[in-house]
Amino acid sequence: MNFKDFSNYCSNTRALIIGDIMLDRYVIGDINRISPEAPVPVFLSQSSKQVLGGAGNVYNNLISLGVNATLISIIGEDSFGKQIQKILKKKSKDFYLFKEKNKPTTVKTRYSVKGQQLIRIDEEKKEKLSDLAHKFILKRFKKEILKHNVVILSDYNKGIFNKNLTQQLIKLSNKCNIPIIVDPKNKDFNIYKNASLITPNHLEASLVTNLPCNNNRETEICAENIMDKYAIKKVLITRGSEGLRYIEKKEKVHQPTKKIEVFDVSGAGDTVLTVLSVCV
Repeated sequence: MNFKDFSNYCSNTRALIIGDIMLDRYVIGDINRISPEAPVPVFLSQSSKQVLGGAGNVYNNLISLGVNATLISIIGEDSFGKQIQKILKKKSKDFYLFKEKNKPTTVKTRYSVKGQQLIRIDEEKKEKLSDLAHKFILKRFKKEILKHNVVILSDYNKGIFNKNLTQQLIKLSNKCNIPIIVDPKNKDFNIYKNASLITPNHLEASLVTNLPCNNNRETEICAENIMDKYAIKKVLITRGSEGLRYIEKKEKVHQPTKKIEVFDVSGAGDTVLTVLSVCV
C-alpha cells in the first residue's frame, strides 16, 4: 500500500471511539544538584506541555491522519477536565463528554531530563460507572453508530468499561454489522466477548490465557485460545521489539519491526490501534 492509497483509506474511515480519556502532562527540566534537605536530586522545571492521553490520544491520532472521528468519554468536574475540553475544541467539534461529579479527571504527569523520563505521577480515582454516565454513553452511541464504519473501545481500565455497558456496545455494533475493535486493559476478557478484533500485548495475552507468549507459535496458541474462549473473530498481539502477530481463522501474519532506541514508549499501543482501525 502506498501513501496515496492509505490517505484515501483515512479520508473514507469514520471512526467512533469510546474510552478512557486522560490528560498527559510533560514537565521538562534539568538536574544539577542534590537537595540539602535530603539525599535527593533537585529537579529544575524549564518547560511543560499538556496533551490528550488514553482514548484522547487515539482520537488525536485519527484526526491527524484525516479520519472522520467521533469521541465519547467521561471527565471530572475539575480544572483538568476543562483543559481536556479546551484541547479537544481546537481539534474538532465531534466529541461528547460526560462530567462525573465524584470522579476526578485522570492525569499522568511525566518529569523528564534530556529525553529520559525520571518519574511519572498518576492522579486518578477508579469509581463504579454511575447510572447517569452509563445512560449518556449508551444514548450517544446509539445516535452515532450508524454514521460510522468502525467502532473502537479504548479501555484503560479507569472505570468506563464494566461488563454490562461493554456487552451492550458490542451487541449493538454486531447488530449494525459494524466492526468493533477493543484495546483491552481488563484482565477479564469475558467483558469483550463477541468483539470483532482485540489487540492485547504479549504480556496481557499470556496473563489472560495462562500460557507463554514468547515466540510466533506460542503467540498463535494464545490468540487461538482467546478466539475460542471469548468468541472473538480476530486477534492482533503486539510484541514490542518482536513486532505484531495477527491471527484469524483463515490467516496468520507476522509483521516484524525495526528495533530503535527510545526513551519514552507512551502511546505506542494507541498508534497501532489508530492505523489498525483505518485498515479494518
